[in-house]
Amino acid sequence: MNIDDSLLMAYVDGELSPEQRAEIEAAIAHSDELAARAAALQASVLPYRAAYDRQTVPPVPESLTRRIEELVSVSTPQERSAPRGGRRISMQWAVAAFVAGAICSGVLTGYFGGINPLRSGTDPWVQSVADYQVLYGRDTVANLREDQASTEQVMADIHQRDGMPIDVPDLRQVGLKFKRVQRLNYHDHPLIQMVYLPERGDPVALCVIEENEHDAPVRSSQVGQMKTVTWRANRLAYVLLAKDPSLDLEAIGNSIAGGKTAPLYSRADGEGSRAS
Repeated sequence: MNIDDSLLMAYVDGELSPEQRAEIEAAIAHSDELAARAAALQASVLPYRAAYDRQTVPPVPESLTRRIEELVSVSTPQERSAPRGGRRISMQWAVAAFVAGAICSGVLTGYFGGINPLRSGTDPWVQSVADYQVLYGRDTVANLREDQASTEQVMADIHQRDGMPIDVPDLRQVGLKFKRVQRLNYHDHPLIQMVYLPERGDPVALCVIEENEHDAPVRSSQVGQMKTVTWRANRLAYVLLAKDPSLDLEAIGNSIAGGKTAPLYSRADGEGSRAS
């Protein structure tokens, strides 16, 4: 018997008849080289089915199932035989294989509610801000004292050097005390972070970046541990974010976006000046 790797693989997969299997085992017993090849092939067998059985996957949409049935029926009217042995691939496994491959390539975005598991609808800069802000605890800024001179200098730089017409909103009426403003950097672009502290709980941040996109209304979402509210206006993109789920960030965001919140530090005369 000429024993090649395809025949050895069929042996390893348990696809041979008892007579063929006995012949292969006899040959392996008399050949170290054949035994080594069989052992290597055996080591490559992984429990794919068991791995799939442990996964929790979303239900396959009926429209996708029908489409796969149409594709399969192009080759055969019923079930298609596998290349080796008499195994048949059921429609369930055909769908599972297609879904696994399609999710990896991102082509199922439209089928699963427009959400790609590998890439959410969160803007990358918002994701970066959320990842940074989640590190903040109350102790991070609790002992900071508002420095008016330093804040006015930072705001003047933002207005004059960066050309970003930004005010620091006064959020004392909603129980948020201003702590500091920082000029951060996101891919060589200025990203402005304003930090506030509630009476209890972790800090709240308002971040702003230039973004040449159309204006967008206030929208709430959850990014990891952070509750976020985003909007765009006048080529600036805003995100207000906090861990505390009890804060009505959407109401605060609507107030800021609608110009109903007075500035604590304004851009009057191109310099930051604190409101009384």
